[in-house]
Amino acid sequence: MTAPPSLNRPPWLMAGLFATIVTLLVALPVWPGFFSYDSLLAWEQAVHGVRIGLWPPLHTYLFQLSQGAGAGPGGLLAAQVFLLVMGAVVVIRMLAPSRTVGWLLVLLFVGALVWFPTLLGALIVQWRDVPTASFAVLALALALAGARSRSGVLVALGVVVACLAVGLRYNALLLVAPLMALLVWRPFLGDRAGPGVRALAGVVLAAGLGLAWGSTQWRLPDGMALPNPGNFGGTQLFDVIGVSACSGRVFVPAAVTRGQSVSVAQLRQAYDPRHLHHTLAPRPGAPVLVETDGGGAVADAWRQAVVGEPVCYLEHRAAVFAEQMGMMKTGVVYPTHGGIDPNSFGQALARPDQAEQVRTYVVRNADDAWRRPWLIYVAAILLSGLAVMRDRRLAPVFGAMTAGAGAYAGIL
Repeated sequence: MTAPPSLNRPPWLMAGLFATIVTLLVALPVWPGFFSYDSLLAWEQAVHGVRIGLWPPLHTYLFQLSQGAGAGPGGLLAAQVFLLVMGAVVVIRMLAPSRTVGWLLVLLFVGALVWFPTLLGALIVQWRDVPTASFAVLALALALAGARSRSGVLVALGVVVACLAVGLRYNALLLVAPLMALLVWRPFLGDRAGPGVRALAGVVLAAGLGLAWGSTQWRLPDGMALPNPGNFGGTQLFDVIGVSACSGRVFVPAAVTRGQSVSVAQLRQAYDPRHLHHTLAPRPGAPVLVETDGGGAVADAWRQAVVGEPVCYLEHRAAVFAEQMGMMKTGVVYPTHGGIDPNSFGQALARPDQAEQVRTYVVRNADDAWRRPWLIYVAAILLSGLAVMRDRRLAPVFGAMTAGAGAYAGIL
């Protein structure tokens, strides 16, 4: 068996100090964070209790922890930025060939948060995507630290944190799955993690994923069953319309059209790969479509569409991905929310003038050709390739990071 690659000592203290500075710079101007509809729904349920299962309620529980700590919703904003930056610094420094190169890459990472408006734009909104990414990066940092020290406790803790990411977003399973496979299926970074550590990781992974799934089925603290979540229905409806527009076959159920007949030409007029909401928006020449699961009819239609027209399904997914990555002339879709929606909870920006400056920066620069999201993935692949060329033993971990990030974004 080949010798494991050299891993630097995890710089937890320095990473924490650095993350604190970045968190203050990011969070204070937009405190307590921008709120869209789904953000306010999570906060409402944090105040009044979880009552619907539209999205995984773990985001609500994080709000409750922040509120219980006396920091209001802004505490979660600060915590997720802090964990994301700290985890990233630890990962970069552990894998870098030298201290100097490591800190240069850390500065490159922080600079990317500003250079790419979509990164900063997401970071300042109370969206579930941010703590999902924070937990995923922190899980990788803990896994690397556990591999270096052959610590089953750190590896297991990394698995737990990865499962928290899965509990926040269903598709986060694809984000962390390659890393989890490295921890359980084969030795992680050579022979650093022995069979005992991998067995422990496997047991913790099974339990963590079970709890993540259970958190979407029953609420805390009373264990009452949650209604069937509706997010899969929205994704499936978007796919059904996209496949219908591509294939020339109408898969859309009658419940979506309110019983009215609809032609392929009309569906093509309505279809907008930017987002389901754009597709359902009323406009001249487009049919009236409603967002519904049709009592299971949309799910049945989705299975028929995917099985019957797999090429069109992939073409639709590719078109959506291209829009999300800002690869189209139309520009970047929804780079940030940009404020706090009207609400009855008293949530308002503490520094509205500063927040508006940040929002303006994001919106004004999001469509710049050299700041589009797809360039982030290109840079990640190139940097990963350089790292693997330096030490081929790092290929599994860089492959896991790249594959997870691509799969996570590919099904949004």
